[in-house]
Amino acid sequence: MTWTAYLPGRTVTDPRSDIKSGTRIEQYKISDQAVYFPREKYLLLSDIRRTWIQDSTMNLVGTCGKGLPVFVVRLDHGDEKKVNLMLEKKEHAEEMIRLICEKNPSVVVEQWSRQAQLDGTAPK
Repeated sequence: MTWTAYLPGRTVTDPRSDIKSGTRIEQYKISDQAVYFPREKYLLLSDIRRTWIQDSTMNLVGTCGKGLPVFVVRLDHGDEKKVNLMLEKKEHAEEMIRLICEKNPSVVVEQWSRQAQLDGTAPK
């Protein structure tokens, strides 16, 4: 496996050994240096500025039309495009945010709700 940084030039010296020391939360791993996600990509914890959990749904093909409820952990690293990590359980999303903040205390945790989105006060 060849791990590549989500932000070019912002790399971990040895991703293979770093990922082994990480904590698994669903399909993601959080180590002391980075958040690793599928397709062999990672984002350094030091690059994350703010984060929040957003309720969402995942549309499934061939179902009755209802979406499967999921939770999206959004990681803002200063670029317009944010990293969205989809999780099945809210407890896992909260645990991910807790681990990220524990390893990088400068991360700002914001609150998101559908009402805040309607009011225009939700994080973007």
